[in-house]
Amino acid sequence: MELERAGVALRPRQPWEAIDLGFVMAREWSGALYAAFLAVFVPVAVALHAALADRLWLATLLAWWLKPLFDRFALHVVSRAVFGEVAGVRATLAAARDILSPGLVASLTLHRLNLARSLILPVWQLEKMGGRAARARRATLGGRMRSHAVGLTIVCVHFELVVMLSLGALVALIHPAAGDLEFDIAAWWRDGTAGWSLADSFAYMTAVAVIEPLYVAGGFALYLNRRAILEGWDVELALRRLAERLAASRATAMLACGALALALLSGSSETLAQPAARADPPGASAKQEIAEVLKAPEFQTYRDVVRWRYRGDSDSASNEPSGRGEPSFLTGLGRFLARLAEFGLWLVAGALVVVALLAARRWLPELLEAQEERYRPPEALFGLAVTPESLPRDLAAAARDLVARGNLREALSLLYRGALSALVHRHRVELTEGDTEGDCARAARGALPEAAARYFERLVGAWQAVAYAARPPDPGVAAGLAAEWPAHFSTAADASAPDQTVRAQAKRGPA
Repeated sequence: MELERAGVALRPRQPWEAIDLGFVMAREWSGALYAAFLAVFVPVAVALHAALADRLWLATLLAWWLKPLFDRFALHVVSRAVFGEVAGVRATLAAARDILSPGLVASLTLHRLNLARSLILPVWQLEKMGGRAARARRATLGGRMRSHAVGLTIVCVHFELVVMLSLGALVALIHPAAGDLEFDIAAWWRDGTAGWSLADSFAYMTAVAVIEPLYVAGGFALYLNRRAILEGWDVELALRRLAERLAASRATAMLACGALALALLSGSSETLAQPAARADPPGASAKQEIAEVLKAPEFQTYRDVVRWRYRGDSDSASNEPSGRGEPSFLTGLGRFLARLAEFGLWLVAGALVVVALLAARRWLPELLEAQEERYRPPEALFGLAVTPESLPRDLAAAARDLVARGNLREALSLLYRGALSALVHRHRVELTEGDTEGDCARAARGALPEAAARYFERLVGAWQAVAYAARPPDPGVAAGLAAEWPAHFSTAADASAPDQTVRAQAKRGPA
């Protein structure tokens, strides 16, 4: 990097001063910077909106996501302009292969939501680093500048919002009948075409085109500032200037020595004495030059130190100027009032804790009881009565008797009602009259043992076939379901099985 060709003063700055320098750089080379950025951004944005004309919000989202791609072309221009080479649009597009590598995939995936991406982009694009070396370099550069790079991102986001809203206000001012530009984000999820219009896309694209080059230039200025601090660019430039001045001093000394030799050869003692009295030795001149350079602020050493110091009574008393402190009466009164206020605050805090405990003791049991009784099992599901009172005491025996008499539909209905009643009353599965058979099967898988859940699914399938498709089951299948029912849903089965009375909320879905 040829520092002597830099068009800006490469010295350590405060971070916000460096960002301001980046904005000045963007203004100075605005023609080439914006031309290169728009030459890439506009065609891609137009192509996205043409391809996704029925989903304009998606086209805008993709254009926003591709910002790191467009930023690379802006960075190419501003990074060369700083060192005296202002690249045009044609030269910038011709260097696209070099501009887009390395790190493009990472900048569009893992680091896309990195709020400090303006600071780390030069590591990939300008320093051509990747992998572990790039991670170490990003950590070094972000030591003191990352928070300011994040702040730059937040500020530029607000700038974009201001530009968008300003365009809406301008439309409303010039053409009131058309209304203003509305950015209804919630409508995106309802209807992609109605929630985001072409005017909205145009407003956002305009905001990006105006603000993004400034964002890139500000991040690049932060990068330059961090490198100037880490690598001592200002010291290097000062040493180079010192070398030039010493070279000039050596030339002057050589001329003085030549004049002295000529005087000696001419034999003039007066001419000999005068130059010898006025000419300083070359070594003394170099020492003076070095001493003058070392007095510059760039060569001074600074260190940030954070110390904790107790500011109590003794410290404050020792720091009071003698003879100018407050009267002792007022000082004592102030301390007494402070102590009194502190005591009062502790009393208030204690009273609040007592009140909270009393309230919890009084209301918490009722709240827990209300929570437990919040769900009331329905009396019927799918037109079937599921209350325990509506079912026979020995449900399995009644179902087997119905199968023996050939009443297969009634037998399956009785088994299904009994299973539903066990789910909502004993296992406390929350089912409502609006749930479907599929909802019940899914809820049963979360509340019953695996074998009982599989049995319930078979029972539901058999009931759906006979109830909705009018396909009576095989008598052997019905008899098997009736014989197997007590093992999963009788009171004895519940007592022997693990505790499955966990409340399960049935999720709505297709049957």
